[in-house]
Amino acid sequence: MRTYKKIMIMGMSVIVAQAVIATSQAEAQEGLFNSLDKNQDGLISQREAAGNTKILENFTRVDINEDGFLSMDELTSSPFLTD
Repeated sequence: MRTYKKIMIMGMSVIVAQAVIATSQAEAQEGLFNSLDKNQDGLISQREAAGNTKILENFTRVDINEDGFLSMDELTSSPFLTD
């Protein structure tokens, strides 16, 4: 029974740690988005993306709907911007 409790505690610790990491990553992405969105229209243009080399280099790949702007959803769901 002790082994089961230890395994459960370790498993729950891993889940909590992953949640904390995911939350901090989302907050970092939101902060980056807000810092680039100079006109605060909720979108990042190519001109605004010039403030971040990685986003600018991958702009057309990240722009899923090809409207010439990046939304928060496009930015956070893009596999091209992961480290």
